[in-house]
Amino acid sequence: MDLKSLQIFLSVNSSLSFTRTASEQHLSISAVSRCIHRLEEELGERLFDRDRRGMTATSAARRLQTVAERMLSDWRSLQQSLGDDERLQGELRIFCSVTATHRLLSPLLAAYREAFPRVQILLQTGDQADGFERVRRGSSDVAVIARPESQGESYAFAPLANTPMCLCLPLVDCALSDALQGRSEKELWTVLGDLPWVLPARGVSKDLIDQWLRGRFSRQPVVYARVAGHEAIVAMVSLGLGVAVLPRLVVEASGLENSLRVIDLGNELPEFEISLCARQPRLTDPVIQGLWKVAEGLEHSSDRIKGQ
Repeated sequence: MDLKSLQIFLSVNSSLSFTRTASEQHLSISAVSRCIHRLEEELGERLFDRDRRGMTATSAARRLQTVAERMLSDWRSLQQSLGDDERLQGELRIFCSVTATHRLLSPLLAAYREAFPRVQILLQTGDQADGFERVRRGSSDVAVIARPESQGESYAFAPLANTPMCLCLPLVDCALSDALQGRSEKELWTVLGDLPWVLPARGVSKDLIDQWLRGRFSRQPVVYARVAGHEAIVAMVSLGLGVAVLPRLVVEASGLENSLRVIDLGNELPEFEISLCARQPRLTDPVIQGLWKVAEGLEHSSDRIKGQ
C-alpha cells in the first residue's frame, strides 16, 4: 500500500467510476482496476461491490477512506514542515455553483495559487445545495454553500460573502407581467399569493423560503416548479414562467437582471451567508488549512465580496 494507491482509491471512492478515476489520474482503466484489486488483496476485504447497475462502496471502503485521508494529510504536513509553503503539493477538490465560480472564488483562488503554486485545484460545479452532502461523503474537500443554521462541531466554515434576498418578477410580455403591470410594491402583495412560484428544490433556501411563504400568505401559493439551482430559477422567471425569491448575488451575476423587476425584501428574510465548508478534521490537512488562511485574510481586506 503506497500513497499513490491511496489517492487512486479515494478517487474511485468519490466517483464510483473506474473510467472517471482513470481520466482524472491519467491512467488506463485496467491500471485503476489492478490498483483496487491489490488493495483488496492486502486488506482481505472487498472495497467495492460491482454489478450491472453500477458500483457501491463497502463498509471496508468507508473505513479505508478515513485512514487514507489521514495518511495523505500526515504526508502533506510532513512535506510542509520540511520546507516553506511554496513547496506544499497536493490536490484540492472544491465544489461550487457557477455563480460562486466567477463571483466569489476568483480572488480567493488567485491568492491561493500565489501562496501555494504547486497545489492542483480541481473545480467541481453544480447546485450549491448539494455542496454540504458532497463534503459529508468526501466527494469534495471543500464546498461553497449557503451556511446552514446548525451542523454541530463536525464542520468548519469560513465566510466569503453575505447577500440579501430579493423578489424577482418577469418583465417579458406574458400573462404574469400583465397581471403585475402598473402595480406599486404595496399593491403587488395583494396578488402575489395567486401567482405561480418557482421555488428551490432543496437546501437552505428551500427551507427558508417555504417557511416565509407560509407566514406571508394566507394560503400556500401555486408552485409552478421546484428547481435545482438558483441560476435555473432566474432563467425561468425571466421567461415569464413564475415569480421567485432569490439571493441578489445570483441575480446580479446571471446577466438577466434587465429582464426582471427586482424588489428588495429588507428584513423580511435574513441574508444568505455564503461560506467555505469542510469537515473539521480535514483542517489539519495543510492543503485545506492553507485555503482557510487565505479566506480569512480576504475576509479582513477589501477583496471580500458583499452582495448588495
